[in-house]
Amino acid sequence: MYLEKLKYFIDLVQTGSFTKAGKKNFVSQVSITQQIHFLEEYFGCQLVDRSTIPVKPTDAGKILYQEALHLVQQYDRLTQRMSDYKEQQNRIRIEYTSIMDIQLFSQIIQEQQIEQENILLDVEKVPLKGVAENLRNQRYDLAISFDSEFFEEEQISTLPLYYGNYCAVVGKEHPFFEKEMLSMEELYSQPIIMLSPETIGKSYYLMLENALKDGYEPNIAKVTDDVETEIFMIQNSKLVGFFPENYPGIADDMDLKALPIKESHHQFEIVLAYLNTEQNSTVQRLLELLK
Repeated sequence: MYLEKLKYFIDLVQTGSFTKAGKKNFVSQVSITQQIHFLEEYFGCQLVDRSTIPVKPTDAGKILYQEALHLVQQYDRLTQRMSDYKEQQNRIRIEYTSIMDIQLFSQIIQEQQIEQENILLDVEKVPLKGVAENLRNQRYDLAISFDSEFFEEEQISTLPLYYGNYCAVVGKEHPFFEKEMLSMEELYSQPIIMLSPETIGKSYYLMLENALKDGYEPNIAKVTDDVETEIFMIQNSKLVGFFPENYPGIADDMDLKALPIKESHHQFEIVLAYLNTEQNSTVQRLLELLK
């Protein structure tokens, strides 16, 4: 079994096209087709549905895709670490989940003058739902995200970076746009839009839990899979959204307004998360600098 074949399969699933996968790897469509046939013969099952456009993975193909993606990422991490060792580079791979995470972390490392420590920081945005799993599986050395995603994760410890409240966000067409603050009763009288649990994981259910603590059951009228769509819907409908206070871009958008919520349990904490068993001396040094 060759990693190259798995990489071809990953690219086929991601592009949905034998031709595009070939172009991405600078090989012919025929080469991609041959490699996929090899994988199907090796595993003894059909991996892609060739009758659809774009090409879709079968149920077996979905399993292979997920496992192959992890394997290839782990191999890339291995080769990077060996290269860093050879070149005496102190590299740390960090995952983050929102623009707020990375801007906050950037400010912190500038204040701590981390660049003077000869540490290379590689950062990559990931979906909120998978951030803890990525850390457990050591795809990244550190994670910056909302603390809710690490709740009951016994293998993971966190370092607090920022604490704040959630605000209700409305568009200029909403009747609450002229208000400066909302009561709990006002908030929960409105239809709400949220990111889906498939996108934000535990944070979705924490919002529901906090609403119940406030004594209300929220009317979640719509869920979406990305922040951009959520903002569009808030701007162009009378839905109320939830965003952390000081979320980048909200305050500067003339079509949006963030309203504090009186006596709300909707609070958040952004943390730097790491494995309890972390042995990388460079990671340990960075953690000590930030504590």
